[in-house]
Amino acid sequence: MAGGASRRGFTLVELMLTTTIFAVVMAAVSSAFIGGIRLLKATFATAEMSLRARDLRDRLLFHAAPPHNDTIWAGLLSGTNNNDVLEGNATKILMHCAAFKPIDNSAVAQTIQLVFKDPGTTKCSFFSEDRYDERWPHRWLNPGGMNLLADYGSYTHGASYRPPSPITVAKNSKNEEDKSRFYIHLSGRTDVAGLPIKHNERIVVSVFGRQQETRPDGKGGLDK
Repeated sequence: MAGGASRRGFTLVELMLTTTIFAVVMAAVSSAFIGGIRLLKATFATAEMSLRARDLRDRLLFHAAPPHNDTIWAGLLSGTNNNDVLEGNATKILMHCAAFKPIDNSAVAQTIQLVFKDPGTTKCSFFSEDRYDERWPHRWLNPGGMNLLADYGSYTHGASYRPPSPITVAKNSKNEEDKSRFYIHLSGRTDVAGLPIKHNERIVVSVFGRQQETRPDGKGGLDK
């Protein structure tokens, strides 16, 4: 009687070694995949914050209030004031200008009043008091809810950039306040997939009807 052919299988050590190698490879692949997803989300969030900041800048400068009553309302670049345009220790912007009514090509008197909502908190944002009786939503000046002024409370991330207030008055060549322009500082931050997304930007607002200083250093009067 012939003996049966021997059948050799994997040893326990070989199985354990194969399982360990497979687990290490899968862990590396999973980590790379998760990291790629996080990076992709952060990239999209960075792009969105940049677009929202541009949207806010355009609204502040050209359309401080949403269109209503068949009127296109102006922004800060069209505003002026006989007195200071900044009130309450630079926490309120008060300007007067003219809006446009396309239906009959007429001008409409407009008052721009912008104050900070929830100052000193991570939800700090602009709120328009212009025609407040009609209850305009403050999100008009907080597009996307991106908290572009959120870095002015205890929630800080760039102390070297962070100015003392979201609004600061320009300085002239003598380091004195230059009432012909002021700055709005956007310094927002949000967290996406555990990654901090930041955006810093300075909006220069020239006050209509006031002469801008020209400096001999060629900087055009834009102080730091």
